[in-house]
Formats: sequence, C-alpha cells, structure tokens
Amino acid sequence: MQRHVAKFALVRYGVAVLSVTIAVVLALWLRPIVLAAAQLLLVAIVITGWVSGLWPALVAWILATVALAYFFTPPFDSLKIEVAELPRLMIFTGLAALLATMSAARRRAADSLTTARGELEARVGERTAELERSNERLRVAVAEAVAAQQRFRDLVNSAEGIVWEADAATHQFSFVSDQSDRILGYPPARWLSKPTFWKDHLHPDDREWAVSFCEQATAEKREHDLEYRMIAADGSVVWLRDVVTVVLEGDHPARLRGVMVDITERKRAEQERQARRWFIESMDRVNLAIQGTSDLEQMMSDVLDAALSIFDCDRAWLVCPCDPEAPSHVLKMQRTRPEFPGFFGVGVEVPVDPETASVLRTVRASSGPVPFGPGSHHSLPALMAKRLGIQSRIVMALYPKGDQPYMFGLSQVSYPRIWTPPEERLFEEIGRRLADALTGLSIFRSLRESERRYRYIFESTGVSIWEEDFSRVKAAIDELETQGVRDARAHCAAHPEFVEQAITMVKVVDVNDASVKLFAAESKDELLVSLHNVFVPESREAFVEQMVAIAEGRTSVEGESVLQTLKGERVTVLFTITFPRPPAAFDRVLVTITDISERKRAEYLTGHVFETSPDAIYIVGRDYRYQRVNAAFERRWRMPAQRIVGLRVDELSGVEPFNETYKPNLDRCFAGEEVSFVGWFPTPAGQQYLAATYSPLRPESERVEGALAITRDLTDHARASEALQQAQAELAHVTRVTTLGELTASIAHEVNQPLAAIVADANASLNWLATSTPDLDSVREALDAIVKDGHRAADVIQRIRQLMSKTEPQRAPLDVNDVIRDVLPLVRSEMLSHRVSLQVDLAPVFLPVLGDRVQLQQVLINLVMNGMEALAGIEDRPRELVIRSRPPKGDQVLVAVEDAGVGIDPDSVTRLFDAFFTTKPGGMGMGLSISRSIIEGHGGRLWATPNATHGATFHFALPTLR
Repeated sequence: MQRHVAKFALVRYGVAVLSVTIAVVLALWLRPIVLAAAQLLLVAIVITGWVSGLWPALVAWILATVALAYFFTPPFDSLKIEVAELPRLMIFTGLAALLATMSAARRRAADSLTTARGELEARVGERTAELERSNERLRVAVAEAVAAQQRFRDLVNSAEGIVWEADAATHQFSFVSDQSDRILGYPPARWLSKPTFWKDHLHPDDREWAVSFCEQATAEKREHDLEYRMIAADGSVVWLRDVVTVVLEGDHPARLRGVMVDITERKRAEQERQARRWFIESMDRVNLAIQGTSDLEQMMSDVLDAALSIFDCDRAWLVCPCDPEAPSHVLKMQRTRPEFPGFFGVGVEVPVDPETASVLRTVRASSGPVPFGPGSHHSLPALMAKRLGIQSRIVMALYPKGDQPYMFGLSQVSYPRIWTPPEERLFEEIGRRLADALTGLSIFRSLRESERRYRYIFESTGVSIWEEDFSRVKAAIDELETQGVRDARAHCAAHPEFVEQAITMVKVVDVNDASVKLFAAESKDELLVSLHNVFVPESREAFVEQMVAIAEGRTSVEGESVLQTLKGERVTVLFTITFPRPPAAFDRVLVTITDISERKRAEYLTGHVFETSPDAIYIVGRDYRYQRVNAAFERRWRMPAQRIVGLRVDELSGVEPFNETYKPNLDRCFAGEEVSFVGWFPTPAGQQYLAATYSPLRPESERVEGALAITRDLTDHARASEALQQAQAELAHVTRVTTLGELTASIAHEVNQPLAAIVADANASLNWLATSTPDLDSVREALDAIVKDGHRAADVIQRIRQLMSKTEPQRAPLDVNDVIRDVLPLVRSEMLSHRVSLQVDLAPVFLPVLGDRVQLQQVLINLVMNGMEALAGIEDRPRELVIRSRPPKGDQVLVAVEDAGVGIDPDSVTRLFDAFFTTKPGGMGMGLSISRSIIEGHGGRLWATPNATHGATFHFALPTLR
C-alpha cells in the first residue's frame, strides 16, 4: 500500500489532510468528554509519516498544530492562546515534529529494507553494494533521530513550565526539566533522588486533597489538570498548574507525564480581583440599602443587615453620641443573628462607664477603624467583654454633618475573630458611606419636615396665600427694557392693554384653603383659572405697582387694594408679594392676602366713636403730652384741639391735680396696668366729679407707648348720690330711733336694774355706818358695787345715745364678736318678755373688719327683732334664736342670726330686701332694705336662707383687714 501511495504526490498529501481531518473530527466529538482526545492528532501525524513520507508528515504536523491551537487550546475555537497554554502547545509541537520525522525516518528505513530485501532476493549477489548504501542511509536516519531527540530535550527545557515524567504508582520522578530549578529552586537531581519529593514539598493545606486527586485520576486512567501550592527552596509559596497525562502499558497506568506551569502571579491577580469584586459587590449592597429608603431608621437597619451578611459577623450596631464625656448614649440601631441577640434594646439609653469612656476616647482619637481583641493593638476590656458576651469587635467613629458623632461597630461572639486588612478597608468605606448617608438623610428629614411645616403653614394659616407664576410677566417687562422703555409706570399708564395682557399672563399655581374661604369658592380649581375672576378696576393699580417693582428689581412689594369674591362681594385686602432675587426664576411667587375689611370698618367705627362719644377721650404720650383729643374734651376745657394737642397735662389741668392724681395714675398705666379712679377735679366750668379710666397703648411692641384716657362727667350723679346717702342716713337714724322705741321696756329694765342695785347698796351702807361700830369693809364692798352698777347704767345709756345720735358714719377696725356682745344687753329684756331663748355661738379670735360700730349694731338689732317677731306665734316648739359668728372663709367673716319661727314664704324670697316690702302688719318694709344697704356699703353682702326644719337664717359677710 505504501508503494502504491508513494507513486502519487497528490494522494500522499491527501492522506495527510484526510488523517488530520479524521483525527480532528474524532477529537471534537470526544472533546466534551475528555480534552486529551486531541492526542489523536499525533496518531494522524504518525500515520501520515508512515504512509506518505516526511513532507506530507510535516504538512500533517502543521495542520495538527493549527488544529490543536484552534480547537483544543483555551480559549476554544480561536487562534488566541492563553500564556498558560503555551507550554502545552510547544510540547505538542515538538513532540509532533519528532514523531513526524521519526515516522518518516522509519518509513524510509522500512522502504529501504523492503527494497533491499526484494533486490536481495532477486539479485543477492549483485546488490551488496546497494545494501551497504542502504545501511549508510539507515545510520544517517538514526543520527537524525538522535538529533531530533536532543532538539526535543532542548525544546522541553526551554519551555516555561516544568516538564516531568514519573512512575504512576510511586510518583518517583524519572525526568524533570531544568525549569524546576528556576521556578522552585530545586535542581532536577533533587527531584529524582527522593521518591516522596513531590508529596513532601506540597503545601500542607493542599497535600491531602492533591495526592488523593492524582491517585484517583490515575486509577481512572484519565488525564487530569489541577492547581495546587508547593513550598519553594526559599520558603515561599508557589502556585502551580499541573497538566498530567497517564501513559498506559497494556491496560495499566505505567507512567505519568505532565507540565507544571507557575501561575503564582495569576493567582495573586485573581485574589486581588476577587478582593476587588468582593469590595465592589459589598459596597453595591450597602449603597442599595442606603438608596432603598428615605426613612432614617429603616436605612440604618438595612445597612446593618448588609454589614452583618457581608462580614459574616454576629452583631452590627450604631450608638450615639460617640462622646466619652457624655453621661450616657443611646443604641440607635442593632441587627444580630438569632442565636446571638443584643444585650440592650434599640432606643435604650446606656450609661457610659469608665471602660466604655476609654473605648470612646480611643475611637475618637483614630481616623479610621479600631479593632479590639486578638491580633490587634487594643485588647477588649474584660468587664465589657463579659457583660456583652463578645470575643472581638471592630468600631469606627462617624461624623455626620449637623449631628452628633456616632459609633459604628461589628461584634463577634462565636469566636475570637482577627480582622483582616481588606475587611478593615471595607469596614472603613462602609462607615464613611454610612456617615454620608446619615448626613444626607438628616438633611432630607429636616427638608421634609421643613416642607411639611411649609405645607401645614400654607394650608392651615388663616391668611390667604397664592402661589403664582410671573415668568411671562417678567419676560414681557425684560422685553420692554430691551426696547428702551425705562419708566414702567408711565408705560403702563399709556398702554392699559399691556396691563390687561400681563394680568392674563399670570398663572395661578396653587392657593390655600383660606383663599378658597375668603373668595367664596367651591374649590381651589375655581381660583386657579385666572386673576380676572377676583380683580376689580381698583385692583389694576396694585398690579401696576407689582410690575413696577419687578422692573425696578425690588424683591417685595406690599399695599392695600380691593378685590372681589366669586360672588361679586368687594373685599378690602392687604397684600404682600415676595419676588426671587435674580437670576432665580419667577415661577414660584408667593402672594399673601389679608382681609382687612373688618379692620377698615372697625377703624371707621373707632374714629367715629372717638369723635362723637359724649365722654371726654384723649391720648397721652409717655412725655405726659396730649396727642389726640375728641370734641367732648374740647367742650370740657373750652379750648380747640389744635391748642390742646402738644400741651403737658399739668399745663391744662394744673400742677396740684397733676402731681397728686394724674401723674401717679399715668405712671401706673405706662407700667402696663389698667387704671381707674374717680374724684372731684377743677375745670373751667368749676369742680366736676369725674370717673377716669387709663388703658395702656402698645401699638407695635410690648412697650407701652401711651395711655388712652376716657373720662365721664358724673357731677350730677355724684350730687344725687350724696343726697341719696344723706336721705339713707336720715332714714337709718329714724329706723334706729323707731327700733329703740320698740325696745323701751327692755332698755328701761337694763337701766333700772343697776339703779335699783345702787339704791339697795346705798341704803345698806347707811345702815352699816349708823351702828356704833361701823362695818367699813362691808361699806367698802357696797360702794364698789355702786360704782360698777353706775358704770353699767352709763354703758347702756351710752349705747342708746350712740344709736339715737345723728352723726356721720365713722369707719374703724372692729371685732365682730364685740359688736355682737354690745347688742346683747339691749335685747335681753325684750327676749325674756317674748319668752325667746337666746343662744350665742361665737368663734375664737377674728381678724378685724373695717366698719361703723353703730350701723353694724343697727343691722344686728334689726335681725334679732325680726327673729323674735317670727317666733311670736310659735307654741308647738321651743322659741329659740341663735347668733353665730364664723371664721373667715377666704377674706370674709360670716355672722348668722337663726330662728325657729314661721320661716320665709317662697313667693317672697326675691322681694325680701326690697324697700317698702313687709310681711308684718303695720311694718314699714325698710329694716331689711336699710340693713342690706349698710352691709353692701361695708363691702359685704346680706342674704337669707330657709332652715332645714323650721324658721330661717339671715347671714351677712364682711371683708377682713389684712
């Protein structure tokens, strides 16, 4: 077959292409199962070299190398080759070249032998020379093969990886390339000398699994690829990728061949890349937690949840403030694993003990994270670790802008964790991002609160607020300026149509509820249509003023104007408009409108009342000068207002009244007090009895700037009151005399008793003196009794004279109990004659009252006499009358006269104290009326109440002196 193929060059090269194609197809079919199927390409090269010779074998070698690089070297289906795969490709290329040349050489040798054998059989003797030449060519081929083997060895040693061969059962190396010395620092002889060299120099963490993996792959007779670490001669750790091929003898693994490639730099780059990816992914999680909510508490909770998961720790927490001088701090937020719950609850205020204060100082002194526990510069305080149940922690101070410092921390409870530098860097970045988030959300919360307050103020204030868009009006005014218009007011006056257009340009953006109510709208939408709905002709003047303010660059304008409601009612308003400062847009202009219609009416009515009041009204400044007076004041002083305004009060009223009355009361008013007084004062019309009231005026501040005085002429009233008081005094005197007349028998008895005692004592004294031995001691005792009885009779007569005398009332401090005791002798005989039992129930010492003794005695006598008359017809029960006094309740002393008589007719209760009303036959009906006048004149009150069983009780209360 070889001869037939060798005859045709096209067939020889076709065999090369066909062999490689078949090998590629089979290897691609097996590639998902085993990548080593690519070794079929070597078979294709051997077959081609054997069948077709050297040059087709070289073509097959090239095609196989390209196919290996394209289909079976990562990345697959691409001519791009990873650096790590170059040694494998180079080994394949060298091995394929060697096989191609050796196969071709063997083919040529076989051909030569066949030819020689044929010729030997045909012409043995004749072809001896040819045989020698054939032997020579064979030696040349062998030399070429040896040279090719040397070239392969050189190629292997020049590869970047360590090419090796070892026994499949013992892993004893039989060949190791020179790269082993460069990569690991061990010369090949060292590898070959010790059967367990590979196992002994594996990294301890990789030894068990790597050996087990290789043994299993070898037992399964499959190629394998693994990555592991070996300890170099200098003690460093080198990452190797080992691509291993199992060489079989028969059906049993005999040898292992492979290439160890140094991938330390790649591993380091992968680790750094993984660390960067972990960092970036972790920060993405934190950023998502921060951006996922605008609620501060929810954000803190989400960030701590993310930190708990990222660092795989047991607790994550935030406390505030991070201040060692603070007495306590608050656990703002905490997230924990279920098996390690927090020691304190969220929101709990925790006292700062000395250990905690020391930790806070350390954290505040650091610009980054501070780990506590194993492997760090700071040990975990023992008491804190025991109390909180933690073995290590890492903390950091956060400084949100506009807020107190926080402390952000992670705690490990389950084991004494050592925090790695990448973890510290990530923790620091999370802390900084969290501080920014706390700042942002704090600002956002303040802004949201401010917006809420603004919206609340906007909607709930009682003032009408309009939000209007003046952008088009501003643009129109700017256009006028570009056209050379400098006087906006004059332009508006000359072009009223421009004003109407500008009003139409204004867009109402929003109004508050007060606006809806003020302008009688059903909803806001009715007011958002146009300003024309609320404008009247007078409103145009105010709008022109607003446009002039815009043209002049003013930021605000205010004034009064007239608008109309949607029902057509006119409203006087005070408006204020605030314009933004350039270059801000005019799309959010606030207009506040206050309804001053009532104020205008009140100002008119106040002015009208001030001018037309019959009372004299005037205003006095703090300099005691008249600032304004009304017509009644002009008439009183018979002087026009122009002359009065500007004068001092003493210049008009006189120095003495000013110093004694006006000035002290004005000073009290200037101090903020409402002052009222009455008295007789000189005027051009003579002495007048004036009642004055001074009210402090505070126009714009708490400071009193003046006094509003209202004075009323009560001269006629005062004179009538004096006449009435005189008449009442006369009537009271008559009543007292009448009452004394009724008590004549009682008075005579009270006077006769001491007089009779005096006569008896005098007669006894005369008898004692007439004896031969006078009894002077008895005479002396009798004379003492005469003196006492004389004083007793004099006291009775004195009390009668006081009641009978017609004198002016005289107020003096009195003991109410003494007044009661003075009345008892005057009514005792009358009580006996009416068979009335009198009981006196007087309370202990009282505060004195200011009163007229005679008038108060008159009231008591009147009440006692009324009580006796009420008991006159009573036969079925004791006739008892009680006079009581009680301690002050508040600042008043209470006196009561209680009887068990017929009681009070309910129909007569309301008229009981009316003048000329009486229930007694022949009564005048003045006693109780005069008594009430007397008590009320003393600042007290007199009233009557029915008793629970029989009779009635009359009470009066008098103010005490303090």
